[in-house]
Amino acid sequence: MSSALAAEMIPPGPQTSEAAVSVEVGEGDLLRLQVLATAAGVGEPDGDSFAELLSSTLHRGIIESYKTAGLAWPPDPAGADAGSGARDDKPADDGPARRTGTQTSRGGALVAAALATLVLIVGSYAGHWTWTGLTQNGQVWDWMQLLLLPVAIGTFPLWLRFSGEMSPPRRQALGAAVLAFTAFVLVGYLVPLTWTGFRGHTLWNWLTLVILPITITTATVWPKTGRSFRPAYRAAAGALGVAWIVTVIGGYAGHWAWTGYPGNTLWEWVQLLLAPIAIATFVVPELIKLVAGNVADDVQE
Repeated sequence: MSSALAAEMIPPGPQTSEAAVSVEVGEGDLLRLQVLATAAGVGEPDGDSFAELLSSTLHRGIIESYKTAGLAWPPDPAGADAGSGARDDKPADDGPARRTGTQTSRGGALVAAALATLVLIVGSYAGHWTWTGLTQNGQVWDWMQLLLLPVAIGTFPLWLRFSGEMSPPRRQALGAAVLAFTAFVLVGYLVPLTWTGFRGHTLWNWLTLVILPITITTATVWPKTGRSFRPAYRAAAGALGVAWIVTVIGGYAGHWAWTGYPGNTLWEWVQLLLAPIAIATFVVPELIKLVAGNVADDVQE
C-alpha cells in the first residue's frame, strides 16, 4: 500500500454541496488509519466504507477545531454564503457614514435652534413680545442664572476628566476665556455697566450662582478621574479656604456689605455649601441603588 495518497480537489457541482478532496497522508497517519479501520471493522482502504471512515473522522476533527476556536457549531449557512459572495458588495465598515449622518443631523438641529433663538430675541426687543419675558430678564446676570448651571454640569466634568489630554492651545484658550470673563465682571462693577446686572449682587449671590454647579460636578466626577490630590491642588484649596474665612470674618464682624453675609444664618450656609455636596456624594448614589438595584454592576459584569 502506498504511503501517500494524492489527488486534486473536485469542486462541488451546481446540484450538490459535496466536494471530493484528496490529501497526502504520511506513513504514520496511514498506519493509524489502518488500525482505526480494523477496530471499526472497515474493509479495504480503497472501498467506500474506508472513505466513509475518513469522512467521519474529518467531520469530528472539524467540530473539535470549531470548539477550540470558540466558534458556534453548526455554522450558519446564510452567514457563510454572505461571507463568500455578498461581502464584496457590502462596505466593510459603515461607521464613518453613520457618524457623518449623525453630525449632519446635529448640525441641522443646532442651526434650527440658533435661528429660533434669534427670532425670539429680535421679536422681544424690536417687536416688544412681552410674552417671552426677555425684556424683563435681559441682563447678563439673568442669562447666567439661566445657563450657567446646565453648561457647568455638561462641560466641567469633561474638563476634570480629560484636561490632561487637551492640547496646550486649547488649555490656553480656556484660560484666556476665564481671564476675559473675570475682567468683564470687574468692568461691570467698576464702570459700571448697568446692562450686565452685576451691580447690586454680593459675594453671597456669586457663591450661590457658582458654588452649586461646581460642587455638584466636582463631588460626583472627581472620584472617577483617578487623579491624586497633588500639592498644587492642596495649595489652591488652602488659599481659597483662607480667603473664604477672611470674607466670613469681615462680613459678620466687619460688616462688609459687599459680601452679603450679614443676615444669612447657619441654615443658609448649609443649603449653600453642605447640601449640594452631601446630596451629590451620598444621597443620589444611594437613591440610584435603591431604585435601580445592582443593575449597573450586573451590566458591567
